[in-house]
Amino acid sequence: MENVIAYWGKRFLLLLIVCNQSAIASAQLSVIDALKTIMIDGSDMPYLVGRPIEQFSLAAIIDGEMEPIPYQIDEYNIGGAVYFEGWDVPISGSKDIVDPADKLLFIYKDTGDRREAHHRYDGEIVQEISLTDSYGHVRYAYVVRNSRLRSDEHYIRYSADEALVETDLYSITYNKHNHINWDDFSIANYEGEENPFDAFKIRLQTGIITTLAKVQLNNENMVATPKGVHSGPVRSTTQLELVAWFLKIPFMRLSIQLHHSPNSLLYDVRVNIPSARRKMLADPKIHISLEGNALYGTEVRTEAGPKTPAITDGKMDVNEREHIDSGISIDKNWIWATTKRNLDFVAFFTYTSKETQEISFFYNDEKDVVDLPERFPGQLPNAGYTIHTLPDDGFFGASINVHISNAYKGEPELFTEQLRRLPDISVSGLR
Repeated sequence: MENVIAYWGKRFLLLLIVCNQSAIASAQLSVIDALKTIMIDGSDMPYLVGRPIEQFSLAAIIDGEMEPIPYQIDEYNIGGAVYFEGWDVPISGSKDIVDPADKLLFIYKDTGDRREAHHRYDGEIVQEISLTDSYGHVRYAYVVRNSRLRSDEHYIRYSADEALVETDLYSITYNKHNHINWDDFSIANYEGEENPFDAFKIRLQTGIITTLAKVQLNNENMVATPKGVHSGPVRSTTQLELVAWFLKIPFMRLSIQLHHSPNSLLYDVRVNIPSARRKMLADPKIHISLEGNALYGTEVRTEAGPKTPAITDGKMDVNEREHIDSGISIDKNWIWATTKRNLDFVAFFTYTSKETQEISFFYNDEKDVVDLPERFPGQLPNAGYTIHTLPDDGFFGASINVHISNAYKGEPELFTEQLRRLPDISVSGLR
């Protein structure tokens, strides 16, 4: 009798463990985590390396069945950016082959429970990907070789003819003559009457030879032309060449890769600075900012600034100047703004080069200031980053990641950390 009780006790315990694992894997993700883009390097998926990209796809357990999920594999160049044929940075490895620097991309919420023996699927399942969040919940996805099944869902929709990018949260129409400028920027469920954003602005403020001869190059002098687009179901990447014109001479060329994800934008700016050109710049500063359109009442916080938010009211005050003076550094760099109209955004700044320079908070809240080019009058507000100088020569790079939401809940110290945090990822072989 004791043996029988022990036997069924063990069976019951095993059943509890299995049910608990299933419940953990099926735990609903938070709004912030659900649409995170998961990226896994080719070097972490050894079975894929050296094989054709077209052989592989991704699947997960959805509602008890194994189904294809949206994914893409992006090839990378030797500089650590997405590879574009015809651009001047060579591919890392071989074209159309999975290389160690390439990346597999998918969306966190499309993962599911762990596969069991009874789950059948077309093709050969070769790698199991497990993702563990900060609560210990584990979700899974599976790399499949030679499957005929593909998901037809797209989180990103791109039209080259219309220079239009759409997700379920936002849509952007870029100016065809200069991709730095927007013709339209719309947010789903935004409660304002017009576009909430005026422009993404890049400013180069510098002296020429001497600080006595100051010039400022803006979006009219800095023209970004698309040189290629990779548009997948999870992310689209546009390769831009930005030329800074001074006295009708192309003074400086920058590479910008513009990444669109379901609820974020990332500007990856890179430049190789010739020593001779750099010597012509006296005390250069670069301002990179996002300008709002009449976002009166918007509250803005900075990571190192005062706890009291800056309030957009069309005029500068002492608190706003304190944010400018102390609100941003390289290590403490998030900017959060809530419009109170079903729209929040958070920005992060990251250097992509070994060379770094001091940064600070760029901010203006003056309704009568005109900062061309503008679709809408006034700086209401204009918020971003100032890079205080440039290195003497060589490679220099930085990225700005802008996350968009209809509303973030709680304190910014908490949700900004959650936005930055990715699950722990483990890849194991199944062959």
